[in-house]
Amino acid sequence: MLPLFPASDEKLSTKRTHLLLRKALFQLLTTTPFEKITLTELCSTAMIPRSTFYRYFEDKYDLQRYCLQCMLQEANFNEDVLYLRSPESVRYFLLALIQMLQQDLEDYQKIYNSNKDGVLMKMIKDYLILIITGILKEYEKKGCRYKIDIPIFAALLTNFFFTTLQCYLETSGQYDVQTFVDNVCLFTEKDFFAARPAPAADSC
Repeated sequence: MLPLFPASDEKLSTKRTHLLLRKALFQLLTTTPFEKITLTELCSTAMIPRSTFYRYFEDKYDLQRYCLQCMLQEANFNEDVLYLRSPESVRYFLLALIQMLQQDLEDYQKIYNSNKDGVLMKMIKDYLILIITGILKEYEKKGCRYKIDIPIFAALLTNFFFTTLQCYLETSGQYDVQTFVDNVCLFTEKDFFAARPAPAADSC
């Protein structure tokens, strides 16, 4: 299994190959459901030999997991974000994540629409649960104690982050990035209601 996040000290040739494969998978996903993408298509699009692919990844599922890890790492997914502990950390993470989508919004919407009823969405959620569970267990080893059982905690956090991205892809035409993130942050802070006027005094 891949480490929780990609190593930062990869060789230049390794980084180049990884980048080519990430771009190839992204390109293919805009038109093809994940389950129908073949390794031959991936290697052909990335312009690398099949043997080179197997030097770095076991299969296309392994590559997709790597892509998810990179996305989380680039958005600065950290302890404060994981625990929804710091409003500013959560805001920074969500802004970075949503801005990633915004840069290639049309393509991400194509990917979502091509794959929302396929295996990709479930695979992303399952792997995100695995990543979050691994991080929670690491903190538990360091003495952190949770009131919520880890499997439940990981599933709830995964659903929050996954649903946030899903919501943006489905409503992006209605909100700019900042307004959307502001609304999500109000939700995480449980700030649901606008101020209400005080009840009127009874008239005599």
